[in-house]
Amino acid sequence: MAPEEITIIVSAFNEQDAIAMTLADLAAHVPAGCEVLVIDGGNDRTGEIVRSLEPSFPGLRHVPHLNDRGKGHAVRTGIAMAKGSFHVQFDADGQFLAKDIPAILAPLLDGRADVTLGSRFMPESGKDLEAAFLRDAGNHILSLWDSLLFSHRMTDVLAGLKAWTAEAGEIMALQSDRFEYEVEIPARSLRRGLRVMDVPVHTRSRTEGESKVPIIRTGLRILTATAKFRWQP
Repeated sequence: MAPEEITIIVSAFNEQDAIAMTLADLAAHVPAGCEVLVIDGGNDRTGEIVRSLEPSFPGLRHVPHLNDRGKGHAVRTGIAMAKGSFHVQFDADGQFLAKDIPAILAPLLDGRADVTLGSRFMPESGKDLEAAFLRDAGNHILSLWDSLLFSHRMTDVLAGLKAWTAEAGEIMALQSDRFEYEVEIPARSLRRGLRVMDVPVHTRSRTEGESKVPIIRTGLRILTATAKFRWQP
């Protein structure tokens, strides 16, 4: 597969402390020439840092997201702009590892899946043991809820490393602006007959910057949204 067939979508909101490390990780592990779109909806120095790295990182592009309405909106913008046949969602906060991108793409390339979900909770996963208990517990509840509603076992619906074919991106036709898009991806995929597969990935605790996600409020929104996605046309 040629590098230009891959588009990596990095949604960033005020990640000036983590973005350089995240992009260095990508540069070290993805083939030169991959398209890397940093969809930047914040107001800090993230854009300045990304633009300073563009000359030394072929394929890297800073995309100002001036009307940003949330992470889901940023990912949808990335999908609309992507030139590659395969799309990878990669979080900007440095918690996921670029070395796992080949593994997350493999089932798409060999025709076993249309959408892959990175999972921190499979036996082969490498999860940082210092990760927050509350976040893990909420993730397990949401993943179980999704699995029951869609009759398809999913172990980590909120992981910040996912991938899909460009065709699957069109079929999913995502609509969510905020974090609900995380469950909208597998929900719409399964509702529309796409093959969804979990892939074990590795993570580390965030070392730069702070999470902007209010855990309990966001979790409740996602629980409600999942039921909507189950029965929505």
